[in-house]
Amino acid sequence: MTTALFKTFVAATAILVGSLTASAQTYVQQLGYDAPDGNRITGFIYQSKDTKRDAPLAVLMHGLMGSSLYWLAEDNMMYGDDVTEMLIDRGYRVLALDARRHGARRSGDKPMALVKAARQGNSQAYQNMINNTVKDYQYLLDKMLKNFKGTEKVVVMGYSMGAQMGTLLASQDKRVTHLVTMVPPAVRNVPEVSPINFAADVKAPWLLITAENDEYSTDKQNAELIAAGSTITNKSFDSGHVLPQAYVKTIETWLNTQQ
Repeated sequence: MTTALFKTFVAATAILVGSLTASAQTYVQQLGYDAPDGNRITGFIYQSKDTKRDAPLAVLMHGLMGSSLYWLAEDNMMYGDDVTEMLIDRGYRVLALDARRHGARRSGDKPMALVKAARQGNSQAYQNMINNTVKDYQYLLDKMLKNFKGTEKVVVMGYSMGAQMGTLLASQDKRVTHLVTMVPPAVRNVPEVSPINFAADVKAPWLLITAENDEYSTDKQNAELIAAGSTITNKSFDSGHVLPQAYVKTIETWLNTQQ
């Protein structure tokens, strides 16, 4: 990642934070780490002045073509800022990263080109993007749980591609205590990173939010995913892949049952 691109990311974050609807006295810390393979990790930690050192941690994962700023930008069409505000108000510390090839980490082929290649049978680059981003989150979890000792609750939340990655992370990392996935794509053409092939290994309580008219996962595929997981609570909306704002309240209500 170039220095200019990273500066652009920081500047954009500062602008967007100024438009947040969350309570005053909140702040964002930009992250910049080198992953073990040398790839630059970018993202942010978001918390308030009242966030406790051992506060629960919410790990947020954005969708395809998005970035970590999805969870900060006001009035985005999928209500990511509402999710973040709800979490901050509930006392969470929020961690979000840019997926590889997204946001401040854009380089090489665009993510959609990798999706198209996967549909044509050449899925290795797409697999690498997903799997290496999951590893990035594990690397940051190591640092977060070392820096904020006493953190007992780690809630992973993801939208679309982020839901796909969240499922993989929760299946592989037992530090994840709760999982929330919003409209994960089926991705059955790439079984190496398809959520259904990891669902049985998710042992944490899991809220799976689906849509009845999802362009990226059919009703049959959603039903198969629900059946594959042993800890799933499902809520379905009469919508397409873009969920109505009510899904944010669904998450909040579910979290209330997970005290």
